[in-house]
Amino acid sequence: MLDTYKLIMKQTLLLLFFITSSIGYTQNETTFEVKIDANMENANDPEEKEIIALWTNYLQSGEYQNVATTFWDTSQYRIPDYFLWMVDLRSLRTRTPKVQCTILGIFAVENGHYAVKTSLAHLTEDNTVVLEAILSVYAKKVNGQYLLVNSSQYHKDIWQKKQVGNITYYIHPMHQFEEKDAVRMNVFNEEIAKKLRTSPISFDYFVSSYSREIVRLLGYEYMSKIYIPGQTGGVADVQNRIVYAGNNSTYYAHELVHNYTYELYPNANHFWLNEGFATYMGGSSGYDLEWHIQKLKAYVLENPDFEISLSELRGYIPNGQHNTEFRYVIGGIICKKVFEEHGMDGVIEGLRTVDTDEDFFKFIKEKLNIKEEDFSSYIKEIVVK
Repeated sequence: MLDTYKLIMKQTLLLLFFITSSIGYTQNETTFEVKIDANMENANDPEEKEIIALWTNYLQSGEYQNVATTFWDTSQYRIPDYFLWMVDLRSLRTRTPKVQCTILGIFAVENGHYAVKTSLAHLTEDNTVVLEAILSVYAKKVNGQYLLVNSSQYHKDIWQKKQVGNITYYIHPMHQFEEKDAVRMNVFNEEIAKKLRTSPISFDYFVSSYSREIVRLLGYEYMSKIYIPGQTGGVADVQNRIVYAGNNSTYYAHELVHNYTYELYPNANHFWLNEGFATYMGGSSGYDLEWHIQKLKAYVLENPDFEISLSELRGYIPNGQHNTEFRYVIGGIICKKVFEEHGMDGVIEGLRTVDTDEDFFKFIKEKLNIKEEDFSSYIKEIVVK
């Protein structure tokens, strides 16, 4: 299994050498063009030709997250193309500068599947080629015709599988599975369900040592920042009940919280409150909320004039560690304070109703008696005392 995995990696990396020669300089104004790399010798073979037509028709259709799709295999995941949010698929056909989409290669892999490698790139005004991503999707025959299969579904039969309670783990070939943390994760699943007045969900959990392995699993051979050394992290696929953990751990509570809040409160999606709640309940980057509050405290003490703005504040606390995202910890503080004064029902009300910044400030005025103009000073007072 490991040798096969390494072989696939070598095959896909070789495609990088052909990207520059595949970049076109024009694109039809009304049709999104999908090109075939000149080095792809099997493009006219019967199987490959059918797969090219399937993938091309999907990309040109403008379809995305269609539960009734005829392009994708939906036998295991309800929204199999959800992962394409990372390249903003909805805007792909109309984006400026125009995106050049090139099928780089198709080759047979395990279990009757074919791998399809596709580059997305554009030209700058000075004709510099900018590679945006290399996508990796799969195709297999279902009832006599090919359907697209996302990378996660394909790798479920390649990676090691373990069941722990309601969690189905899929483990990267180079990762050492930790049973103790998996049991702890299952306990957290039961606890968060109880706190949110619902039943524990069953979900898939893909685990590896680094973020780049998870990004590849998601279907990206390349994307911006994928090769930063030692980068860890995770992401939730809220449409398909999946947790992806690239932090070398079978315990990643933060992303599971997102699966719950999306299912229970799909119409309210305020970034600060949702990420704050996930950090309050499940921590972030391997640390609990209190740890992150101490990082924010140190920053505020060094920068007393620091202004906390809902519309402008972004990114990580600039302490060289890249562990604490401002919005995660500040949103977590709000959830913590609301819980202390109104219990979980108060927090749930916010998760259920807060969507816009206006909703957010109305919520904290009602629950904490904090006016919008006092928000920044309120947070700073809490963290420094």
